[in-house]
Amino acid sequence: MIVIALVKRLNVFMGVLIVLAVSGCATTDYTTHYGVFTAENSAGEVRQFRIHWQTLRYEGWAKNQFRALPVTLETQCSQRKVYFYDSSFGKGRRCSGGSKDGIYYCADAKADVDRHGLDIEDNIVCGTVTDRSGSTDILSLKGEVLITLNCRPKNIYRQVKGKKKSIDFLLTSKIPYVVTTKEIKGEDLELLVPSLSTHSSICDSDI
Repeated sequence: MIVIALVKRLNVFMGVLIVLAVSGCATTDYTTHYGVFTAENSAGEVRQFRIHWQTLRYEGWAKNQFRALPVTLETQCSQRKVYFYDSSFGKGRRCSGGSKDGIYYCADAKADVDRHGLDIEDNIVCGTVTDRSGSTDILSLKGEVLITLNCRPKNIYRQVKGKKKSIDFLLTSKIPYVVTTKEIKGEDLELLVPSLSTHSSICDSDI
């Protein structure tokens, strides 16, 4: 009888622990933001581009916490992605000469040149993203976003197993590209964000 009573008490105790564990487990809520637009790459080819980023809400023992992933700019047919970071990513992601606040792409002197094709200083501000409200952090970014690029790729192709692969990206412009973006709950980019066609009739036409 004593053993049975102890087993019952143990079962009740374990049940309480399970309930507490379930109620206290942290959850992560993703929101995906994206936009697709048509423009020219630095080689003057008409391409589709997609810009996307994700914001996260952590819910757990403490109050809700919010975090953003980098803004990513992708070019149709190209293997290169351009990443924009804000101050939440720390000093290591900040451009030299850039203001404290802002969403920036920092130049890679080995891969980028200025709009005229001349060498540039490494890690200077090479591009910015904001919106109609002038947002300087990714968490606040929404609606129509404005993209400005001041650099171009040093090389638009690279050799991969004897074949040319594009590493081009969006053409520089003094006037910002204005892109309408949407937001949707969920984490899986490939399911939520429209893909860019890589059909050979488009991507191999100029190689």
